[in-house]
Amino acid sequence: MNTSPVNERSPDVPAQVFEKFFQALADAGVSAELIARLRKTLLDDKLFTERALKAAVLGEESLL
Repeated sequence: MNTSPVNERSPDVPAQVFEKFFQALADAGVSAELIARLRKTLLDDKLFTERALKAAVLGEESLL
């Protein structure tokens, strides 16, 4: 019988949901730059504040 190791990582559900969201944005014609900023904010930096999301969507210069 083959069992999986205890320390095997479970799927990162939030990352899977965000990836589907990013794909839907791309399918809708949203710019690759905006998608990249959102990906960095949500997946890499794991920032979920209003300010971080505004910066990702509108760009840093809009927060000045």
